[in-house]
Amino acid sequence: MKDFLKQVDSIKDFGTPLTDDKQLTEALSARQRQFSAEQREILVDVLVKQNPNLNEYEAQSMEKLKSGAFTVTTGHQLMVCGGTAFFEIKILGAIALANRIEKETGTSVVPIFWMATEDHDFEEIASFSINGQKFTWSAAQTGGPVGRIEVDTLAAQLEKFLSTADLNKAQHAMLHSRLASYKKASNLAEATRDIVRKWVGQFGVLVIDGDDASLKQSASLIWEKEMNGELSRNITQTTASLTGRGYKAQVHPREINLFSLEGVKRERILRPMDLAPVDISPNALLRPVYQEFVLPNLVYVGGGGELAYWLQIGGVFKDLEIPMPLLYLRDSVVPLSVKAQKKLEQLGLDVEDVLNKSYADLVAQHVDSKHDIALQEQRINGELQRAIEQWQGRLKIEFPELGVHSEAIAQGMLNKLGRSTKSRMRVLKAREATWTNRLHSVREEVFPDNTFWERHASYADLLNFFEEDPKLQLVEKMSTIKAGTYILFSEK
Repeated sequence: MKDFLKQVDSIKDFGTPLTDDKQLTEALSARQRQFSAEQREILVDVLVKQNPNLNEYEAQSMEKLKSGAFTVTTGHQLMVCGGTAFFEIKILGAIALANRIEKETGTSVVPIFWMATEDHDFEEIASFSINGQKFTWSAAQTGGPVGRIEVDTLAAQLEKFLSTADLNKAQHAMLHSRLASYKKASNLAEATRDIVRKWVGQFGVLVIDGDDASLKQSASLIWEKEMNGELSRNITQTTASLTGRGYKAQVHPREINLFSLEGVKRERILRPMDLAPVDISPNALLRPVYQEFVLPNLVYVGGGGELAYWLQIGGVFKDLEIPMPLLYLRDSVVPLSVKAQKKLEQLGLDVEDVLNKSYADLVAQHVDSKHDIALQEQRINGELQRAIEQWQGRLKIEFPELGVHSEAIAQGMLNKLGRSTKSRMRVLKAREATWTNRLHSVREEVFPDNTFWERHASYADLLNFFEEDPKLQLVEKMSTIKAGTYILFSEK
């Protein structure tokens, strides 16, 4: 992702990151030429069918789409109660980016949330945690598309969990609102759509489910080409080119990158089959292609892992004559408690230092500032180091045939000096234990379990720091072409 965002020569041919307003004009032009009136009519009909009872903001977005608007899209699995916070952070990022592009270009842009209803990995979506309390949904019907799973057991189990969970007022309101969606919905797709619409409907987000007969029928060309192996060969070649340049393949390409939805299970298609489009489901590599086929999309907002597999499919977009969208690495969010803010003051650090430097580098920097390691090294080891060099030089002069021997002995003594230096560093770090313990505490809050906060905590955890949902402030602050990490300074 670092190479991709910098557009280094080895990777720039595989996709384009959104880093500048100027890129948008070209993207708008390409999408305008490619997306037909017929495709737009199908899309609008499906969205109207899937999203009944539009609020005023959703209705405005729908009118924009009817009149030729473009889209900014993000997608995600149907996580129970959102799962970890990057479910919500991605949606807010797409909203903010759509607002910014509309403002910069004067062209109507609608934020879209694409529900990954056809995913079949139930274990990945079944849990969430709040205030250290973990909930896991136990469901009997798994293995098929998760969007089709009935949610009556989820509603019952979640209600029981929430009755005893330790929640503040804002968390209580958010999670009971989501419980209400599970109670009234027939399946997980319907419930998730209701959750997202209630939560961010005020921003005009439109929610789409790709598991739709009309959409899949309109994309028949994709399924036909893949059944014939045309697209998979292209993906395999692009992936080989990526790996040949030293990059890892995020998703392993198959001979046929499709699943069958006939019956209860979602099963991999191993040989060409005569299936109705409604019974075909794309895998992770063809899902973006299907998405871009049915949407007038300018930008896709995704995490690093997601964007990595988009880079494996650039050739497929060319084959199908679909413009590949600009790719936007999602924003990150970190809530910083008052306690952590005070510790940063005591450490003499800014939160940017913790974000941009490793724990080891910050400790080494602090120890050096207190003890001047280079001067200490010269003071303690310098005389002995010079003596070793002098001894080696004299031995070489008087016994040139022992040159290799003298070098080995000298290097051995220098290695022991190096071990002595490491031992002294351990002692110095131990002397600075108060400082390093504070740093460890702050870093654990910024990077819990050494990962991004939004990959560890739930969005509901964010409400433990605030009395209300900060989504309005986040959308406002995220309205930038340049992705970043947003620090929320808590008053608790």
